[in-house]
Amino acid sequence: MTPDSSFPSIRFRGQLRPSQLQVRDVAEKQLAQGERQLHIVAPPGSGKTVVGLYLWAELIKRPALVLSPNSAIQSQWAARTDLFESNVPVSMMVSTDANEPKLLTSLTYQAVTLPRRGDDGLDHAAMSLWEDRLIEKGQAQDPAEAKVWIRDLKRHNRDYYDQRLSAYRKQVRDEAGLAGQSFEMLHQSCLQTWKKLREANVGLLILDECHHLVGHWGRVLSDAMESLDDAIVIGLTATPPDGDGKIPADFERYSQFLGPIDHDVPVPAVVRDGFLAPYQDLAYFVRPSEAELRFVAQADDHLQEILERVTNKPADETSVTPSAVGPTPVETAEAEAEVDEQEVPLLHHLGGTDAVYQEEDPFAELIPESVPQPIEEMPAAVDEAPRVKALVPWLLETLETRRHATSTFKTWSSFHRRDPEFADAARVFLQVRKIELPADVPPAVIEVPLEEVPPIPVVIPVLDRYVRHALRRSANAEDRALAEKVISGLRMLGVQITETGCQACASPVGRVLAYSSEKAKALVPILTTEMAALGDTIRAVVVTDFEKSSATISEVEHLLSSEAGGAIAAFRVLVSDPKLDELDPVLVTGSSVLVDDDLAERFAAAAKEWLANAGFEATLTFQEEVGFHVVSGSGRDWCPRVYVEMITELFQRGLTKCLVGTRGLLGEGWDANKINVLIDLTTVTTSMTVRQLRGRSFRLDPVVPEKLANNWDVVCIAPEFSKGLDDYARFIKKHQNIFGVTDDALIEKGVGHVHPALTDLRPELLEGSVRELNRDMLGRVALRQETRDLWKIGTPYQGEPSHTLELRVHETPREEGGFPPFTGAKEPWSSDSLVQAVGEAIARTMVDLKLLKSPPEVVARPRAGGYVRVMLEDATAEDSRMFVTALHEALGPLNRPRYIIPRKLKFVRTTWLSRMLPHVLGQYLEKSEDRTVMVHAVPNVLAKNKETVEVYERYWNEFVSPGFPVFALRGDGEGLMRDALKKGMSPAGDFHEKEIFR
Repeated sequence: MTPDSSFPSIRFRGQLRPSQLQVRDVAEKQLAQGERQLHIVAPPGSGKTVVGLYLWAELIKRPALVLSPNSAIQSQWAARTDLFESNVPVSMMVSTDANEPKLLTSLTYQAVTLPRRGDDGLDHAAMSLWEDRLIEKGQAQDPAEAKVWIRDLKRHNRDYYDQRLSAYRKQVRDEAGLAGQSFEMLHQSCLQTWKKLREANVGLLILDECHHLVGHWGRVLSDAMESLDDAIVIGLTATPPDGDGKIPADFERYSQFLGPIDHDVPVPAVVRDGFLAPYQDLAYFVRPSEAELRFVAQADDHLQEILERVTNKPADETSVTPSAVGPTPVETAEAEAEVDEQEVPLLHHLGGTDAVYQEEDPFAELIPESVPQPIEEMPAAVDEAPRVKALVPWLLETLETRRHATSTFKTWSSFHRRDPEFADAARVFLQVRKIELPADVPPAVIEVPLEEVPPIPVVIPVLDRYVRHALRRSANAEDRALAEKVISGLRMLGVQITETGCQACASPVGRVLAYSSEKAKALVPILTTEMAALGDTIRAVVVTDFEKSSATISEVEHLLSSEAGGAIAAFRVLVSDPKLDELDPVLVTGSSVLVDDDLAERFAAAAKEWLANAGFEATLTFQEEVGFHVVSGSGRDWCPRVYVEMITELFQRGLTKCLVGTRGLLGEGWDANKINVLIDLTTVTTSMTVRQLRGRSFRLDPVVPEKLANNWDVVCIAPEFSKGLDDYARFIKKHQNIFGVTDDALIEKGVGHVHPALTDLRPELLEGSVRELNRDMLGRVALRQETRDLWKIGTPYQGEPSHTLELRVHETPREEGGFPPFTGAKEPWSSDSLVQAVGEAIARTMVDLKLLKSPPEVVARPRAGGYVRVMLEDATAEDSRMFVTALHEALGPLNRPRYIIPRKLKFVRTTWLSRMLPHVLGQYLEKSEDRTVMVHAVPNVLAKNKETVEVYERYWNEFVSPGFPVFALRGDGEGLMRDALKKGMSPAGDFHEKEIFR
């Protein structure tokens, strides 16, 4: 990178924050390596503008164009240059005028991407497209008839004609943009602006809020780069986009234009710096209403019906697996043979499925859909062709022969690698039903009892492969008809089987849970508790997906009203509860303003004053309803932009202490630094939108420097039903990229930071009731200062992850009354002390074997719900991962380990003489014996050979228990392990390997 030699000396007058220095260092390194793209992600309030200006002024030193999504941010870039000093007056350096570019030109995206509207070329292409669409949909026979149709529409309904023509113009522009021709489609004024920027030698392009570039803006800028001479591109955003719902070509263009993310400043880093408010994430769990629960339960009946169809299907003696349909199976050569100690991967994520909602066709209103759907080509029906085997025999044969579609694998390892999801699900499906697996198929080892395995994530892969690999490929027409029935049935459960696999789709059950009427009722305990803790300082915001639903699907319209899950339903709960009514709630959406009846008079006076002071012309009227007033406005200035700004200011003042709104209005760009309670009732799960929503509560409040915000999720669960965890699965996805502080003062990403019982697998500790978990969550509301202390504000944030094991050991009756088998041991093992001891044995062995460089400190910390977190203090990421894996193997269920080792406890038995004497004397006459209570695996990394096992044995005997290891893969050792499994002497518990940050 070569700076412009004529670029003046410009220096930052302040001091970069630690997180900003990290961005600078990354940029310096990338630029030194010749990179032309920098893609930086940083949360709101982290100082992205200052960082961008610093890179421009002190690193890159080239004339720059800054683009922003609106004029407010555009002006902010120009204003922030006052933090820099130079021998050149600022007025000569900075411009916000597209006609006068300078060293730093700050414009909006619209100023350089405005497409041309209606000219002859564009309109001709739009008309041609319109005619083609009418012919395609059968509304016209030929272009001449289509022209008559359009001309008639123009004559009789000009407004609708203009609307449709505009839509087709946009489609033409979009297609041109996707084809790389968007620059040619620009308005003449934009082409002139780009010419002037090129003449000003712009060599740096700074793109603020760059997540907006998946679409038209991105197409134009990608094409426009050819008009700038070797410019460097810097993309800045708090919310990087994902591909969900995007045109693949647009998302691919965005990824190529900005490159991969070079640095992601996590929210905790900025909280530690003191420039964002600390927060805690909380969750409140509800059960569906009785009517909703009955509907959810029907999904189990529906699933059972599907399973009965495929397991009880009629078959004759000539039933076959359809290997003859399509290519003949081939033997797949494997480079390596299956090894005895083959590790069986665990079955992951036994949750629900996420609903996927498709956008409506923008032309649906104009042209009704009548195109027949393509029918998948089927093999020709053969009279009396043999039927495919029923599901269970087919599964057993598939696992035994290791056949996958058209290939057959020599070893179980190779078969498992080909399709681990199916290999795991098929085994669990059979094991749950107590069906013996084929001889050479190892059992699946999962860390939950078989009876607690949720059926959906097990059954779906099994049915998907059965349909695609067997029923659909059968020569028998009845089998293919059964395939279609299974596919149709699974759609009701939110699963779509396609030609190449299965994917989530909209599920009626998922919708009922997502918009359950019980969710809005959760506002009562949450806000009542928050009011008790915060008093008059409470500023709560309740965010929903919509005001009222306009798309209640027929299957659930008897359960979900048009208000279900919406802002109005939440608002009604607030105004109807005597305590919450004291918050004087206000609802604000893009079309409505509702005000608590107690507040109406004060609101009218405050609104009138605000509008007058702001110079807006608007008159308000109030229509009384039960519990609230509907506010309507007239006048040239009354619009959502004005009334949202007004209501936000009144909220900040405390006139209302609770706002209810939609994420479209209270999401990106909306700020109110007084928020200290955010209740998220939305169903959104995309990383970008979740980050935008959570970012509303992080802003510092200069009046309340000790601010801590509580961010609440409300989750509806019925874990006893197959689809009862759909909403929990949505909750997991929301938190995938959210960092938070844990109760042991560490930073963790994912649902585990909310509570250790909340895992990607399933919510633990919910046996029978959610009351205990909810009680714990509500109890944290009053612990704001304690939670704030957990953040360790002012200390440096270490962005490198450490690996930890979080576990809850399940104690067995045979351990009751036992003590550690060491002289002087007076207390039984606790979860903490046992885990600590096993961890010490593993760590010391690793040091002796030179797997670790120095003796590390093993730390075991208790967490809520009886969990323990174990880690190596001050270890590298690689060392901590190795230790955690070994500890998990030692404390987890026996999973075909090479070596096993017993754990004993000392049991004391009194004698008749010891009972006769005082305890001080009698204890010396008591009898004691050591009994084996559990058999543990020797971790694989320490079980390479007899010598390494002997080192582990020495430390196991020192810290945990006497006993010697036994080779368990053959002979007597294999029998001992089988015996231990039968007697319940294999360790059990809940285990979670996690990454944490400090």
